[in-house]
Parts: sequence; structure tokens; C-alpha cells
Amino acid sequence: MSSHRLFAAEIRAYPGRVAGAAAACAVTAAGVGACLLLILAVNSPGYPADSPAAASAKDAENLLSLLLSLLLMGAVLVIGSTVSLWTGQRLEQFAVLRALGVTAERLRWLVGGDVARLALPAAALGAAVGTLPAAYLGRRLLIGRELFPSSAHLPSAALCLAVMGGVCVGSAAVAVLAALGSVFAAGRVTAIGLLRDAGLAMAPSRNPVRLVAGLVMAAMLCLPILVLLTFLSLPGVYKAALASGLALMIIPSLAVLAPWIMPTLTRPVCAALRILDRRVGPIAAAGLRAAPLRTAAIAVPVLLSVGTAVCLLGSGATMGAAIQRQTEQGLLADGVVAAQPGARLPITPGAIRGATATALVATELTPPATTLDDQPEAARTWGVEGGSLGQFLDLGVKHGQLADLREGTFAAGAAQTEQHHWRLGQPVALRLSDGRVQSLRLVAVYRRDLAFPEFLLPRSSALAHTAHPHAEQILLSGDIRGWPRLPGQELSSRAEYLDRLTPRSPQDNLAGHLVVAVVSGYALLAAANICALAQRDRRAQRAHLRALGLSRLQLARCALYEVLGAALVGVGLSAGTALVCLSPFALALGLGPLPILDVPWSLGVLAAAFAAVTVPTLLATHPMRGIDRQFATGAP
Repeated sequence: MSSHRLFAAEIRAYPGRVAGAAAACAVTAAGVGACLLLILAVNSPGYPADSPAAASAKDAENLLSLLLSLLLMGAVLVIGSTVSLWTGQRLEQFAVLRALGVTAERLRWLVGGDVARLALPAAALGAAVGTLPAAYLGRRLLIGRELFPSSAHLPSAALCLAVMGGVCVGSAAVAVLAALGSVFAAGRVTAIGLLRDAGLAMAPSRNPVRLVAGLVMAAMLCLPILVLLTFLSLPGVYKAALASGLALMIIPSLAVLAPWIMPTLTRPVCAALRILDRRVGPIAAAGLRAAPLRTAAIAVPVLLSVGTAVCLLGSGATMGAAIQRQTEQGLLADGVVAAQPGARLPITPGAIRGATATALVATELTPPATTLDDQPEAARTWGVEGGSLGQFLDLGVKHGQLADLREGTFAAGAAQTEQHHWRLGQPVALRLSDGRVQSLRLVAVYRRDLAFPEFLLPRSSALAHTAHPHAEQILLSGDIRGWPRLPGQELSSRAEYLDRLTPRSPQDNLAGHLVVAVVSGYALLAAANICALAQRDRRAQRAHLRALGLSRLQLARCALYEVLGAALVGVGLSAGTALVCLSPFALALGLGPLPILDVPWSLGVLAAAFAAVTVPTLLATHPMRGIDRQFATGAP
């Protein structure tokens, strides 16, 4: 029998074994094709330098490149895990083929060819059906968030077809590369051992290579951050930010090391199951303890999805809450005038009856280089009247006085001061907006530098060294109704301004949610596939449990307890990682010991994780079947 006929027979007999890998190939082809079309669209027209269209094109290209890499990594995760389980379930078939004289090299080519035969049609279907709709939807979404130039259109039909064809071939190649481990494992099958005791030979064991890889990954990813936190003198906010970034390094390390830490982590879950259900709980607890690799295979995707959502979105939400709080505490003005898109505010506000106004002149300062940042970027700066600024803003001055802000001086936020180890009264060489380097004396240090600029200059200095100066905002104190309603200007009361405040940029929010959506989607697809395949391997065990007296509902509870227990281990690891790594961040930002979470997304990913492990388990277990049908389908 030829290899393609063997593959066709396998698909007809067990379509559920490859459904996850086929879905991953289709989704990856559609997503990658859409990203490539949008990247080509955003790079095709030329944009004027420093124009809003050029800025949005750059943001779109960065965002699409990030999404492209995430799609490929997610595909490798799902296809690798699915093909590994699929190969394990075919070991008896491979043993028969080896006994019939098939060589190890031929068996490797057989498995690799099966993966290619599976991936290529699935990728072609995904590219043909999903690429163009996903590209049009993505373009509309990015334009709505001002992250994509409206003048950029998708490429021609011929180029779109070429991209879709290349994506099909590329997705199939990625699938084969992701399955290389299973391809080589198939070639190591020994016919005599498998035919003598197939159940024992198919039992997975913990690979010491994975242990070494996990320890090396933890050392390479986590150790550099720990060294920075321990030995470098960094501002408290920077150390806290590194601690939150450490969470995203710990999660993949825990995922690799999961088979070795599962026996310890499952003990409290097993104890809770025994107490929760004295009839079925001990059986489910025995299943968790007896198969740490299967428990880890379910817990790891849950850890990746929930941990990424909680830590990544939690760090952004914590930072946003700190900015919101500093703005509420620091804004004393009764009204704020902002410029509408495409307009600029005057640097000298007119006289207003019953109110006073101050214009915050927009400019930039570039601090000197440090050992950690040898090419510092220009920082947002305001040119202000130091003597009257206290009437409109409370920046939380720690040292010095803003009233001393005059020609030849500057004020800085606490983070910049701590990073450069500046002292009050120290002269510092700073690069001004026009490129000139000038020695300025530090006269004040303030705390609220997250919500407000990192530097303050005297108004006269800002005007003298800024080309085409304009006001970023105009603050009003008193009766703001007297401000003239001029075109291009938007007047808000203090309450309205705080209600409409968006502490984080739309680009950062969209990038974070895209990362969570892609990582969680692929991880939960892998979890669902693993749960379904694992239950198909245990049909004989379920039949014996029914014969020993378990009812239909008890069998369903037993299967659910086992997968939910493994999922709870993943959720517990996620919660512990978030608490340990995000709590210092929240403390450094003055929000207390508990971080702020993105509750809707975190709960949504958590609910999706539990659905991803429970629904496929019930569908694959068939707990409502009678005992005769359970025994009739006892063999996988």
C-alpha cells in the first residue's frame, strides 16, 4: 500500500487526530497572508517625511511585523504538539510497518509526507477563504484607530494571488519543521518492543533533554534581568518595570519545565478532589498523579494563555491606572484647551474675563548618555512660567522649587534624576530642541513624571530654542466659559478632561490585545486538541470504570475533574507569576501591593481556557454511551 493511501485511510478512520493541526495551518495561512498584504500596502506609496501618514505607516508596519511573528510561533506550538500526539497514537502502526520490513528512513519520510499532505490543503483553504477578508477587516480596524494611512490600498489581484500561493507553501514548510521532533521519533520505533507490550511502549516519559533546555532557557531569559535588578543602580520605577517584564520570561521557562514540577503542584489539587467528591475524586486524582506528562500537556497551554493575558495586560493596566491617578492628583486647572487634529494652539493665550490662562509650550530635551542608554531619545518637555505654574498643576515637587525656574535652569522628574544621579543645583549638559547643547542647572525635582513631561524649561528658553513653537495645552483657572470658541480648539472642563483621558496610546493597547489574542487562541487550540486526543487514548480505561460500577454522570465528572485540575494548575502558576512580578511594579507606582488587571480580557481568556479543556473532553469521552458501546469501542 502506498504512503498516500495509508494517509487517506488514517484521515478517514481518525479525523479528530489531525483536526487541530489542520485548523492551525488554515488560520496561520489566512493570518500571515493578510499581514503580508497589509505590509505591502503600507509600503507601496511614498509619504512626506515627518507627516502623520508616515508615522501611521511606521506604526502599522511595526504592529503587523509583531503579529506576523506571533502567528508563526503559535502555529509551531499547535502543530508540534498535535503531530507529537498523533505520532504517539500511531506507534503500533509503525511497529507493524517495521516488522514488515519498512526502514527507519522510510518511516521518517512517511511521517513527514503525512504532515505535508495535511498542511498544504489546509493552508490552501485558509489562504483562499480567509486572506482577503482578514486583510480588508484589518485595514478598516487600523484606519479606525489611526494606525494605518487611509491612502494605502491592497496590492493588485496578481500580487495577492502570488502572496497567497507563497503563504500556502510557507505554511506547509513551517508545519513540517514544527513536526521534525515527531518525524525523528517515528524513525526510532523498534518493532519487537512495541509488539511485545504496546501499552508500555506508548507510555510517554520525561525527556532529560527537555529538562536541560528548560534550565538553559531560564538561565538565559531570567538571569540577565535578575542581574540588572540586583547589581545596577536603577530608578525604582525602572526596576519595577523589569520585574513585570520578568513575568513574560518566566512563563515560557515554566512551560518547558512543567513535567518536572507537576507532581508537586498537583498535590493540593488532588487533595481538594478527594474532599470534593469522595466517590469519583480519588479516581481523577490518581489520573493526575499517574500521568504528569499528560497533566503538563494540558496545564502548559492554559499557563501560556492566562499568564500572558494577566501579566502583559496587567502591566499595561497598572501603568495606565498610575497615569490616571497622577493626572487626577496633579491637575488643578478648571479647564483644559487642546488642539484638534491638524491644528495648533497659540503660545500666548488672550485675556479672559474671570479667568487666568497659561500656555504649556511643546518642546524637547535630550538627556546625556548613560551606560544603559548610549543613544538617548528626545524627551517630551514643556516650557512654562515657573512662578504661576502652581496655580494650574501640582507636580509633587520633592526637592527645590518650580518658582526658581528661570533662564539657564531646568526641572526634571524623579525617574530621570535617579537614572542620571543628578543632585539639586548640579549643572547638566542637555541638548535642546534646535540641536544646541547647553549647560542648565537643576532647580527642582518632581514625582508626577508619568502623567506629565519628564522635563520643564523656562518659557523663554523653550521659545528661543524651538522652531515653530506652539502650545501643547492651555490651562484655565476660574470661569472657563469666557474662553472664545475658536476653530481647531477643544475646551474641556477638568471633569470632562479626566473622563476622556486615555492614559495609554491606542498603538500600545492594540498591540497588547493582539498579542494576547493570538497567543491565547493558539494555546487554547492546542489545549483543546490535547484534551480530545488524550481521551481517545483512554477508551479502554473508561470502559473498565463503567464495568466497575461508575454511572454515566460519574464518568463525566471524573473526566472533567481531571482536565479541570490540570487547568487549575496552569491558572495557579499564572496567578503566582503575576503576583510575584507585578506587585513590585504596583508598589513602585504608588498603587499599593496589588496590581491592576484588565478584568474583562483576563476573565474572558480564563473562561475560554476552561471551555477549551472541558468541551473537547466531554465530546471525546462520550459519557452517555451505554456500557456495551463503551466496551465495543474500547480500543483507540
